[in-house]
Amino acid sequence: MENNLAQKDKIKVIALDFDGVITNLSVDWNSAIRLASAIIGYDVKSLLTFYESSHGTPSFQIVSDEMEKLELEALKHAQPTPFFRAFLQEISKACSETYVVSMQSALVVEKFLREHDLACYFTEILTRERLSSRKAQISHILNKSSVNPREVLLVDDSKRNITTCKELGVTCFYFARCQNPRRAKETWNLILSLVQSADQLEKVS
Repeated sequence: MENNLAQKDKIKVIALDFDGVITNLSVDWNSAIRLASAIIGYDVKSLLTFYESSHGTPSFQIVSDEMEKLELEALKHAQPTPFFRAFLQEISKACSETYVVSMQSALVVEKFLREHDLACYFTEILTRERLSSRKAQISHILNKSSVNPREVLLVDDSKRNITTCKELGVTCFYFARCQNPRRAKETWNLILSLVQSADQLEKVS
């Protein structure tokens, strides 16, 4: 776990990664990278790097559209991470704003949230079409929310994203991908306890 929660920080805003935290998409990303490389005619090492460097270009749109097809197919079998709804219900009492931050397409994320009746819990959904890196998404949240960076909690399964977002001063929690129900429940409870304990510390300080 990566956690940099300071003793008296009260978490007011939480940002949740989509694939790997909210759900797990069964996309073969190695095959997806090979497909992206074939489409644009050069070797793509990382889709995340490609999205960030090509954002706003025709190449970005072409690759994004093809990845969306793979993501929509994977969505047919995707379910919320165990105990996620219970976590959302509790975290909504402690945090004023909750965001989805995702490198999937808006269509994919919004479709999933609608199908599982989860959309009502989120302030905003940030996806690759609008903001093509996790750091840009968190920067947007900081600007919109006008809170101290340490009052924003990012929950992500990518250590790369956590490393870059820590540069913004936000609080980060590493969420291990594909957890069994028991472990998932323990992890959600741990995140909730971190938020709630910070809240309690502020009340008595």
